[in-house]
Amino acid sequence: MTKTDKNVKLLQIPGVVSLLWVIALGIGSFSLLLPLSPAWAIRGGASEAAAGSVTAILMAFTILTQLSVNWALKRFGWAAVLGAGLFCLGAPALLQATSLGLPALLISSAVRGIGFGILTVGGATAIALLVPAAQRGAAVGIYGLAVAGPQLVLVSSAPILEQHLGRLLITLLATLPVLGLFWTSALGRLLNDRTRSADAPNAENTKAPQSTLTLILPVLLSLFIVTSSGGAILTFASQITADASSATIALLCLTGFATPTRWAFGSMSDRYPTKYLILGLAVVCFLAMAALSASLLSSSIAQGLLLLYLGSTLLGVSYGGMQSATLVCAYRLAGNAHLARVSVLWNVTFDLGTGVGAMLTGLIAATTGFAAAFGFLSVAAIVSALVVIKTLKPTAMSDPH
Repeated sequence: MTKTDKNVKLLQIPGVVSLLWVIALGIGSFSLLLPLSPAWAIRGGASEAAAGSVTAILMAFTILTQLSVNWALKRFGWAAVLGAGLFCLGAPALLQATSLGLPALLISSAVRGIGFGILTVGGATAIALLVPAAQRGAAVGIYGLAVAGPQLVLVSSAPILEQHLGRLLITLLATLPVLGLFWTSALGRLLNDRTRSADAPNAENTKAPQSTLTLILPVLLSLFIVTSSGGAILTFASQITADASSATIALLCLTGFATPTRWAFGSMSDRYPTKYLILGLAVVCFLAMAALSASLLSSSIAQGLLLLYLGSTLLGVSYGGMQSATLVCAYRLAGNAHLARVSVLWNVTFDLGTGVGAMLTGLIAATTGFAAAFGFLSVAAIVSALVVIKTLKPTAMSDPH
């Protein structure tokens, strides 16, 4: 059976297409306003620091919400929680259409952070519940496309779209997640049934008790280092390049390669031990950050640009592939009874890694330069590879057939 045939069969599984539409609409709205809201704050008279707080509030409420999603699912059920996530992402966009004042932008960003937190954790858990374990890697890959595709297209094009369409139309487009409410009722009933099946007593639940975090910590470390590296480049691309066009090309190399590799490594996770996929991707991350560090030390402009684009491309491969490989690996390590907990830990690690990477890179760069900061991240990637080698058993990471 070809990879295309497998993907078609996945899309025929009840609930999968509905979930992908829900996620794509929600992430699309998030991606569209992510680069615009801080710019609108500055246009409304806020300082650069105050504009930065718009994104900070967005991510803070995202992480706080992610920690509460499992409780909300148990208390209110899937339909209500997914519906709330879509509403929180879509409806507050109208507030940004009416005012460029900082309070309005902060309030709407906080509410949108709640919606984004619900969809990131809920979506990752839902795709694992809907699809049989033997196909989970391919499903995570397709889910990754639904997440990364809108980000790739809309984050980079949002300023241009606003220039041609205007702020009002852009904010109206950002309300489209509410259309996803069309699918939440039936999808919610299906997911409630799958959740009860996963929670039912079985042999997996009789294993010796061990913390889910302890089980998947080596996997989360690898994810943390890669997202820290990605956060560093996404934040400081303009500062490490000579002009805007070079920064744009570097970011396109990163995001352009991250999207297809997220899908590809999801499918590969069904056929190969994910320990070795994670190990290989950690080595690729090491090479990427080493190349980026070398690009800043090169005395040749042409060589520096070549290393910059090579490093960004390699980082894109590692950044996208590691997301799918680590999520599938963590699901297998923790077992079906702990899918929701894994989803929370994975998503929080991803967001923390992005933020910590940006902050740590800035601190190191302020004293010793960006080359040293990227060199530190390359060493950290090798450390994460060594941890994977030492702690993860390949047999536990194999195809579950």
